[in-house]
Amino acid sequence: VCLDLGAWTGIMTRRFAENFKKVIALDLDRNGLFSGKHYCRMNNIEYLCSDGTSMALADDSVDVVICNQIYEHVDNQENLMSEIYRVLKEDGFCYFGAGNRYVIIEGHYFLPFLSWLPHRIADIYMILAGKQGIYDVKLLSLPKLRVLTDNFWCHDYTRLIFESPAAFCADDVIDDNNLIARLPHWLYNLIYPFFPAWVWVLTRKK
Repeated sequence: VCLDLGAWTGIMTRRFAENFKKVIALDLDRNGLFSGKHYCRMNNIEYLCSDGTSMALADDSVDVVICNQIYEHVDNQENLMSEIYRVLKEDGFCYFGAGNRYVIIEGHYFLPFLSWLPHRIADIYMILAGKQGIYDVKLLSLPKLRVLTDNFWCHDYTRLIFESPAAFCADDVIDDNNLIARLPHWLYNLIYPFFPAWVWVLTRKK
């Protein structure tokens, strides 16, 4: 069983359904799920309109949780991680793709240093830049992400992906001869907190 958190219109859900016996596409956006259901009519997908901080799922019922660039869109991030821990089977794992607050170009609105600012100032920046709405993204720094995921063992795949992009189907965005893969470990560790994003696999601490 695979849980696709923040499935929305189900573009990735369809790919997951090709590889799992059952996929639960979970999102708060009912219209997005409705579109996804019409886009992909595979029989092994269950569409669930639910809050990720209070999932209508049984304990220990999911083998794999996909939580890719989702945490920053959730107000109660601690509850989100508690719910992932609760529904995950003892030998299951969570794919956790996490964006960094201290990224130069913010990935949702493409404004320099937007995520670095307090939200009230970020809202003003958004207005001045001609963007609609308020800045509703809650990215965290690396130390705060470590605290957020403290109930899990964290298996860091970030460097492995840079070293072998083709093996992780990342060669469309990472060149085989990228500089990061050639850095000595001490230098890699020094710049690691400033990466735009990290890829972790989380497993339950026993």
